[in-house]
Amino acid sequence: MNSKKVIKANTNSIKLAARSLLNGKTIIIPTDTVYGIAADATNEKGVENIFKIKKRPRTYPLILFVKSIEEAKKYAYFNDIEEFLASHYWPGPLTLILRKKNRNIYNGDKRLSKIGIRIPKNKDVMNLLKVVNKPLATTSANIHQEKNSNNINHLSLLHNDDVTHAISSHYRMSFAESTLVEVNKNKINFLRKGSISKKSIESNLKKNLLLE
Repeated sequence: MNSKKVIKANTNSIKLAARSLLNGKTIIIPTDTVYGIAADATNEKGVENIFKIKKRPRTYPLILFVKSIEEAKKYAYFNDIEEFLASHYWPGPLTLILRKKNRNIYNGDKRLSKIGIRIPKNKDVMNLLKVVNKPLATTSANIHQEKNSNNINHLSLLHNDDVTHAISSHYRMSFAESTLVEVNKNKINFLRKGSISKKSIESNLKKNLLLE
């Protein structure tokens, strides 16, 4: 059963996966960091399915994958520092926690005023975003609080009937989580260590006179 769900990334499989997403299904995707589980972020049923599959509390919001900064601005507000970080580190393993705009986007508890967004640096998932032409609600492809696997065939979520496809990519994955950052009144809060170091971010901000 598992092997039938795993499909190599190519033009046809990306279209197949996109069709599943647009029909409210959930799929496993490669990223530049870890394997993720994804749904169309405008489809409440598909997003709710992720929480059910992962056994994840809804107070743990999902991250939004978008294909451009312009698209990100449809769903969140950016200040100067946030815009600099996005333009400097996207596509890449930096997730920005931003003030959410009032759009029909589902990523967890609807009362949350913030949303995590990033552009992944993986050509296959970027192609998928272009074909779907909608943001994806994503999180790591593992049961809540279980360890991630770096082998797509060993992912326990493959056994779930609600996961229709798993895309395998030949692009390199780091298997380290994205760095999670929130800007609050020109102060940078590092909420999760990841592939991009605190030193790199602070150094670039100081160099561009955006941080004292």
